[in-house]
Amino acid sequence: MLNQNHPILNTIDTYIEPVLKRVLQFQKFGVCCGKVELNLIMSSCGKSKGDRFNLSIPYAGQTLSWNVLFDSQYPELGPDFSFGDELFLLDPDVDILATDVPSLVKWDPMDPDSLLTVIIELVLTYKKYQIDQLAKHGQRLQLEYYKLINETEVCTEDVEVILLPSTIKPKEARFLIRMAMDFSKLPARSSRPHNDAAMLLVTFIGPEWTRKIPQLFLSKSLEEAFGGSTALHIPPFPPEKYLMSYVLEVKKFMKEKINFLALCCDRKKSFISSLLLLQHGSVIEYDAIEFTQISILMEHRDFYFMIHFHLPARFPKEQPQITLQSIYHMTSQGKLYSELVEDVPYSPRWEPIQMVTRALSHIIDNEVQKFQANSVRNSHF
Repeated sequence: MLNQNHPILNTIDTYIEPVLKRVLQFQKFGVCCGKVELNLIMSSCGKSKGDRFNLSIPYAGQTLSWNVLFDSQYPELGPDFSFGDELFLLDPDVDILATDVPSLVKWDPMDPDSLLTVIIELVLTYKKYQIDQLAKHGQRLQLEYYKLINETEVCTEDVEVILLPSTIKPKEARFLIRMAMDFSKLPARSSRPHNDAAMLLVTFIGPEWTRKIPQLFLSKSLEEAFGGSTALHIPPFPPEKYLMSYVLEVKKFMKEKINFLALCCDRKKSFISSLLLLQHGSVIEYDAIEFTQISILMEHRDFYFMIHFHLPARFPKEQPQITLQSIYHMTSQGKLYSELVEDVPYSPRWEPIQMVTRALSHIIDNEVQKFQANSVRNSHF
């Protein structure tokens, strides 16, 4: 939330500052749930306090650059607007404005949300204008939009479209689609899951709009859950397929990924639970949120050492990484001497309790003596 003494807002007219601040404080704007940014403040009459400013508004994966024009001498009359798209509301009819942007026609100077409401209504009007433009640039684009809205569960609030550049001959048509899905099955994460958001941006290009470039954007919390920004390789989008079908395909792909991660998390939890059951008195620490690691202290013939189990994201398909670490011997870098254990018996089909017992038996029978000798030989302290 902006501070009352924010340095940028201190340069704005006192009357205009509260309504502008409410716009900048709004956290979830449009399909991308972004924020409106303030770029530039100007004055219409040479005063030290500005009454005109430029806003960057997130829309369809782009940024709309709109100028908001107040008159500091009569601010109660409300703002005028200058849009980056010169064709938008070029010569607006009063009746259309009254229908689509009623909060501007009936500006309420006493309402602190007055400017925010007007901008929301104008963006919806701009979206309606862009949808109308689809039909002017090929039946395919219009058909893609209406099949998506009418033949799937995707609603109009979850889609933003834009033609670029904003001329009579645009070269790109972009559809930004909010992927409304249930992410509650995903494993717990350090980032707050209430910020989960996934958006599919599809760009149509070419003379007949047949070339399609899909991109999937995830919130930071979802990136973490799926294993990074490049972890999800969405299916290709062939020319003959409609956007409606492709969105359903991507949703199915993501749902399968969610179920897979949930299953992996359950198996990792069971693995750690098995170690806690068998070695409850030896556990040093473990990850109780994402279940990615557990460390235990073991003893064999008066030699004490630690075993670190690191569970990969695709466990049990990928086996744990097991590291032995001495509590006595250190390297030349001042770190405790450690070795990665190779050739541990493992099968993804085993139950976690069997994975644990087989791994511990292998370490005691085949690894500890060699590790102890290597610790002494490589010790620098």
